[in-house]
Amino acid sequence: MGQGERKMGKDSTKDSEDSVFHENIQRRDFLKGAAFSAVGMLPIATLFGCSSKARIDGAVDEASAESLDGLPYFEDVENSDVLLQEVLNESEVVDDLVLDDGTVIPAIYLRMRNRINRIGRGIGSTPSANGWDMIKYLWSEEDAEHYLEMPLHKVFSVGDYVASSGRSEEECSAILEDQANRCLIWRVHRAGTPFYYLIPYINGFWEFNELKAAYSGVPGAVAKFDTQGIAGADPNSASGFDTTFPLFRSYPVGAEVVAGGELEPYQDWRAIIKRYSTITVSPCQCRTMWNALGVEYPKEQPLQTCLSLGEMAEYFIQNGIGEQITTDEAIAVVENSIAHGMVVESICAKNADIICSCHSKSCGNLMAWRKVDGEGTAAAYFSAYMLQYDKSICQKCGKCIDRCPMQAVTFGSDGFCTIDNSCVRCGQCVMVCPEKARILNANPSYPELPEDYPDCNKYFAKDRMQRGQLVDFTGTSL
Repeated sequence: MGQGERKMGKDSTKDSEDSVFHENIQRRDFLKGAAFSAVGMLPIATLFGCSSKARIDGAVDEASAESLDGLPYFEDVENSDVLLQEVLNESEVVDDLVLDDGTVIPAIYLRMRNRINRIGRGIGSTPSANGWDMIKYLWSEEDAEHYLEMPLHKVFSVGDYVASSGRSEEECSAILEDQANRCLIWRVHRAGTPFYYLIPYINGFWEFNELKAAYSGVPGAVAKFDTQGIAGADPNSASGFDTTFPLFRSYPVGAEVVAGGELEPYQDWRAIIKRYSTITVSPCQCRTMWNALGVEYPKEQPLQTCLSLGEMAEYFIQNGIGEQITTDEAIAVVENSIAHGMVVESICAKNADIICSCHSKSCGNLMAWRKVDGEGTAAAYFSAYMLQYDKSICQKCGKCIDRCPMQAVTFGSDGFCTIDNSCVRCGQCVMVCPEKARILNANPSYPELPEDYPDCNKYFAKDRMQRGQLVDFTGTSL
């Protein structure tokens, strides 16, 4: 990740307000808390799995470069073989878990849960009482045995699975195709040859299986799936998701809202879309859940907002969880979202293959971000830009307040605007400012992003390992 890895400072220029301290809360953890139960809605603290918020001010000094909170510090997380080996070293679990009500969770599901927790942002090292529901719903014990034989954190072939499992090539091919067709693992075809990859919970088998339920046309299928539990808590972290990068990063709405009128590399969502010939659109998975569970939310924004690109789009087409559209149609989808005041986001990788549009009143990712006031380590790199606000030319019209998707702008006691930490520097306020009192400036300390979907998930796992947030569950009781 280079020298920008631990630079958590904010712009100190006078009359410039840059919200740099945010914390990305996994969408699923927020959404899961919103599900209705016999006792009603869960309290806010339960929704977010935290009682306090982590915040790091300023750059890390030389003494802190060797350790952070007593943990080993690797300057280059992206290329650290030591961290990767730690991620791959899973604990041995042989004993079943017996819950307080007498329910027995087979050891293979404990191993399965630990494996999933080692991919991407994980699912929390300390499981909840229903932390195996979704795993049991999607994988049989035999499926889990097959899954645990597959290589972790690499795109692998049938031959690789033969080598790791000792099974025949015919059997391995059938197992891999079965799990790929059920949206349990990812599949890509390169030069006609299938390759596979173990996907994370978010963004991965939760979204894919919810869409599969939605496209099935079976009444109640989405609600049945979305009530399955899986989440838990992470140790040594106030929020459980205190990592360098957020799960999803934001993009400026266009070049017109940035200084100089030219976007930084990998920050132009239009250019990213144009790189791909195969594209799909699907409904927002967050609001698909709201609809299934009967949770009210403002419905003024469009629902068909999630794009998949390239190999990801091919997977969506093969599994019937998205509709294929043209490049121009994809760009129009995002432009329509922007016109409705939404934030453009993608997974935190250079070559993003999933782009969605969110709003803090309707989509889980930004709703969660708004609820925690954008506090946390990941805030520094939620965007590659900083927002500059010039009070001297502001006419206090309030158009930015009405437009902000994050509800981050309010009038201060002096009548000028105040911007809180939930700002994701999308540039919506820049577009509507009549006096051009706002502009986005590139963050000079923004680090190099992971390359792609697999690289992104590997980076998250190593970053969590470095921070002491990736711990296997090996107990026999909760």
